[in-house]
Amino acid sequence: MQSKALNAGMAALLLSGAAQADWTLDAANSRFHYVTSKAAAISEVNSFGGLSGAIAGDGTATLTIDLATVNTAIEIRDQRMRDIAFRVGEFPSADVSVKVDAAMLDAMAPGTLGEPQSYTASVSLHGVTKDVAAELQIVKLDADTVLVQLAKPLLVAAGDFGLAEGVEELRTIANLPSINPQVVVDFSLVYDRQ
Repeated sequence: MQSKALNAGMAALLLSGAAQADWTLDAANSRFHYVTSKAAAISEVNSFGGLSGAIAGDGTATLTIDLATVNTAIEIRDQRMRDIAFRVGEFPSADVSVKVDAAMLDAMAPGTLGEPQSYTASVSLHGVTKDVAAELQIVKLDADTVLVQLAKPLLVAAGDFGLAEGVEELRTIANLPSINPQVVVDFSLVYDRQ
């Protein structure tokens, strides 16, 4: 009888450990893009190459974006984004955290496409921290891999994070009639179970 109780206790511990498993961002297979608009008619896709993050056993998902890895496809513009808009010497990263249901991640069957759900993410950028509402969809690619993606793109205003002054400086330097102070953000993040 004691042996059965011990076995049951060990099984419960093992299952509990599985439910508390951490997930680490697979940076090579993850993408983060934003779309800018200027001169009322020109839109461009930009990205960040330096992504890191994890989903902890308690369901706290994090994403850190290395702002120095901005890629606008034009080297001088990348430099201006780093120095003027983001001021990476002072604010090197954007940090995002959001709470997800860790037990649900573990319980999802491989190949399952989750229903889009609303989440509130805490976003820290340029010395400002704000809550941002996002509709996310989770896909269980296999037993040890999940994909977290936006169910619909996000609109982010430069002024919400103290970036409006830098955007205006960029507009002046580039001699543009306008730069839209809002960007469209989209991402697909792959996390691997550790």
